[in-house]
Amino acid sequence: MPTTDLTESFSLALRRLGTLYARVAAEQSAEHGAYSKQDLLALDAIGLDGPMRMGDLADALGVGQSAATPVADRLEGHGWVRRVRSQADRRVWLVELTDEGRRAFEAEDAVRKTAVDAMLAPLDDGERAALVALLEKITRGHSVPG
Repeated sequence: MPTTDLTESFSLALRRLGTLYARVAAEQSAEHGAYSKQDLLALDAIGLDGPMRMGDLADALGVGQSAATPVADRLEGHGWVRRVRSQADRRVWLVELTDEGRRAFEAEDAVRKTAVDAMLAPLDDGERAALVALLEKITRGHSVPG
């Protein structure tokens, strides 16, 4: 198969995988579907990486800083985050999870794990291991925000 066909096939498979993941996750949790994709991505970024500057949140979301501010405002409105001054540089404000935000992150993480288990169900253990190894190889050489 020519490289362009492989690229197109891989791109299509990734898009379908993303759609399947979103659908399965939404089926696992009624609350999951109630929040925007950006809100859930931001919750995930902060939950995984800890308190971050607005610029780092924007990078994790793949948007400009001005677009990240409304996301942080919504998360604050959900009671999931608060803005705090950095201890290292008092001029800098960070966005960090609240206790409620930590609970929401853990609930969404459980939803993601259940969704992934459902998606991997057709694969045997060897196929799962091979898939993970290949995906890790692809991502190892790339800087992915978040």
